[in-house]
Amino acid sequence: MPQAVQELPQVLALTIADVVHRDGATGKFTLLGVYNTIAAHSFPCVHPSLAVYLALIDGRGRAPLVVRLVDGDEEREPIFHIEGVIDFADPTQVIELAFARQGLVFPRPGEYRLQLFVRGEPLLERRLSVVPIRRPAPAHACEND
Repeated sequence: MPQAVQELPQVLALTIADVVHRDGATGKFTLLGVYNTIAAHSFPCVHPSLAVYLALIDGRGRAPLVVRLVDGDEEREPIFHIEGVIDFADPTQVIELAFARQGLVFPRPGEYRLQLFVRGEPLLERRLSVVPIRRPAPAHACEND
């Protein structure tokens, strides 16, 4: 007997922010400080806090979920890796998740990717640029110095 094909949910949102707050009374999420670039004076740098908001729809049943942040070439271990299980009561249900990680170490500037997998399949990834801060030249400096 052929095995049933597991349908994958659709991603409504995969967002990086400073803070994701969920109101206890209404259940509504608020995202504060949405960004896609981190700037640092030196490397490795420690980013104090990174929050992620995720919304999925059109899922069926229980499914393993993985969210990870990796360097652009995936040459190093993930900056973070989270595993869990989502459970859709029906396909019209929207599942919203939020989590935060503190003290993330970025070893070098470059492109990083926030990746989402469900049932081992990649669903979406977001780019996160980590760039060095360019110090402005002193007011008395010449452009050719």
